[in-house]
Amino acid sequence: MMSRRSVVMSGLGWCACSACAAEGMGASANNASANEQTREEQGPGYRLRFIGAQRETIMNGKLAAAIDLRTLANAPHLYAIGPLEQLRGEVTIVDSRPSLARVNTAGAVAVSENYDAGAPFLVWAEVGAWHDLPIPPDVRSFADLEAFVPRAAQSAGLDPQKPLPFMLRGHQKHIEFHVLNRIGDPPHNMEQHKKIQATFELENVDAAIVGFHSTRHRGVFTPMDSAIHIHFQTPDNRTSGHIQKLQLGTGLMLSLPRSS
Repeated sequence: MMSRRSVVMSGLGWCACSACAAEGMGASANNASANEQTREEQGPGYRLRFIGAQRETIMNGKLAAAIDLRTLANAPHLYAIGPLEQLRGEVTIVDSRPSLARVNTAGAVAVSENYDAGAPFLVWAEVGAWHDLPIPPDVRSFADLEAFVPRAAQSAGLDPQKPLPFMLRGHQKHIEFHVLNRIGDPPHNMEQHKKIQATFELENVDAAIVGFHSTRHRGVFTPMDSAIHIHFQTPDNRTSGHIQKLQLGTGLMLSLPRSS
């Protein structure tokens, strides 16, 4: 069941996928606008790219599209997260299935399953195969997951100091998430950014969670106060958004890129 929170959480710092940024990822630099540069990190079993930066969007008001999502429409096994241009929604792509989440006139989340939009910043990766690791019973919260991902990566032979995509699928006990909902064209800053986060809650829901971990890209494609940036998509693709609080279900697996 989903409910709408009447108060936006104020202690989230620079959070917001719609505010999480990414600097330069795309099938190529040609996917970006002339003023943006796609950056790339490669690891065993994955290719990660990013464009734009969260801090530039939030603090300096760079809200226009740095990348046209349609340039990624044919990419295989694509996983991506970011905000919609002008901060009017959230982008979540799970295995090349897009979710463009917006807040409709009734105040509810409405998802479009297409690539017909742009993003001021985005992080994405192509992952052909995943390696699953059991999530311990004591890993249940957002903070627990943030601490567990680099430990799991190291145990799987991946470098936890390099930017890394990851995924979880299964039953989640609680998801608190937001969808950016900027109305009109007022100047944008940190104070305004907090005000445009429409916050919702889901209880006992199946969801695919896609995330990116990096200790070196805070304010770029992870929030300033976190090393992970995570979104979710429900199996029917009717709900998605940027996760700000989380209580994991039991018996879940963490998926990391398969290195061989």
